Amino acid sequence: MLAQKYSASGASPFLAGAYALLIVYGSLYPFSGWLPAGNMLAFLTAPWPRYIIRSDIIINLLVYLPLGFLIARALRHRLRTGLAIIAACLLCLLLSLTMESLQALLPERVSSRLDLLLNGLGGLGGALLAGLVKNAPGPLRKLATLRREWFLPGRAMDLGLAALGLWALSQLSPLLLSLDTDSVRKGLLPLWTPGFPSPFNWLQLAAYICAIAGLGLFATTLARAGKNISLPFIVFVGAVLLTKIFVMGPYLSLETAIGAAMGMIMALTLHRTGRLFRSSLGAACLLAGFAFAELEPAPGAIFIFPQPFNWIPFRGQMHNLAGFSEILSLFWPFLALGCLAAFATKPGQRRRAAVLGGLLVLAFMFPLEWQQQTIAGRRADITDILLALGGWALPWWRRIYTARGEPHGQSGRTHP
Repeated sequence: MLAQKYSASGASPFLAGAYALLIVYGSLYPFSGWLPAGNMLAFLTAPWPRYIIRSDIIINLLVYLPLGFLIARALRHRLRTGLAIIAACLLCLLLSLTMESLQALLPERVSSRLDLLLNGLGGLGGALLAGLVKNAPGPLRKLATLRREWFLPGRAMDLGLAALGLWALSQLSPLLLSLDTDSVRKGLLPLWTPGFPSPFNWLQLAAYICAIAGLGLFATTLARAGKNISLPFIVFVGAVLLTKIFVMGPYLSLETAIGAAMGMIMALTLHRTGRLFRSSLGAACLLAGFAFAELEPAPGAIFIFPQPFNWIPFRGQMHNLAGFSEILSLFWPFLALGCLAAFATKPGQRRRAAVLGGLLVLAFMFPLEWQQQTIAGRRADITDILLALGGWALPWWRRIYTARGEPHGQSGRTHP
């Protein structure tokens, strides 16, 4: 009975613990220059900040939202839904209070009760989301029904759908929406203005063709036999790219529009081919799209300023929405690759395939990342390699396949 209950909890406790450690790392970095201990809780009574930046609000909410979700999911078999939500929110607040207090001892960090409040709200939002997943209201029940009707069952397939969602988030970062007509006009300007903001970018075009084609072929491996997801996929990609017009900062370039259209045509043309062919070609397209994007000079970069390889994880991705977008862009392709490989591997061979594939990902990423030192505006970073390995490794986790009601290896055998 204890083993059954332990298995039922799934991967959430381990993921929650790992994610909490990442928050500790990001909150206390660089772990140096500690000041003498004083009143570490003085920030609780300090005045509110005079200027509140919207990007800071989003970061503090987003960072703790997954933690609240994972904690609530980990407690869902031990506590009632309401108690699990309360416990998750309190644990998020406790962690945030601890981090803000310790930041008072770091000269490079600033403690803020606004951050504490936002972190708590983010944890509460994640916990409420976990509660909605467990006891879904009417609209969410309809969404769950559509998910069961259109896609193969199992937690492993849910992870594949999550990869699609992460791609969408990577396109919509920094998540700062604006309905201002001037912002919309600027977002559409590159579609009909030659040479804006630079001459036609062939690498960006190739990256989008490969990424969208790979994404479409990957989506077909998640669908049930007999379900044609062509129209839903077109609507999904189109909605994401149109929403991108209303995001402050990014713009919908001509390369993006043409590349997405060509990628969708390629995926839809091949969606009736054999599953093994679709999986292999989808993986190749995802890798090619990622490589093209990595070899593209940063927007606006003209000169090459060689920078040494950064060996400190997450040094350039912490505390800003650009870093959040970069993490998503690096993580989702390899999460999808891991899913494709794990789905096609027999249960008894998964450990060996996971290790071998991880070595191949490392062999692919390290030279590509080392090359970043010679590309204008790019930064060679160990974080990119770690995120790629993390994305690859997650689908192979045995607990994904041994969750309650899903025998080990089921996902890999039920594909058409």
